[in-house]
Amino acid sequence: MKVQHPLFSKVALTQDLPEYNLKRGDIATIVEHYPMPEGEEDGYSLEGFDLPHVTIEVSSQIIPIAQWQQEEMILAKLRQLSGARLLQLQEYLDFLLQQEKFEHQI
Repeated sequence: MKVQHPLFSKVALTQDLPEYNLKRGDIATIVEHYPMPEGEEDGYSLEGFDLPHVTIEVSSQIIPIAQWQQEEMILAKLRQLSGARLLQLQEYLDFLLQQEKFEHQI
């Protein structure tokens, strides 16, 4: 299922865009949506980034601000864990992913 972001919503970049001197986490506003056929990613035009009169086009490089903030909070907590706890967490995440895969097969 494709994710569709509403027009004029705020989104964060999920990766650097060096050609525009933009970094992962930079925030912009969706000003245009380009629906694509099934199996292809929709496109979006973004404005903002403290760059006047600049519009960039993206597809999968964006996520909603709320999701970005949630992921950043999780990463901040991960950075506080010891190496031993990180290994335990990695094993637990692998277990959860295997369960998820099994449940989708059923």
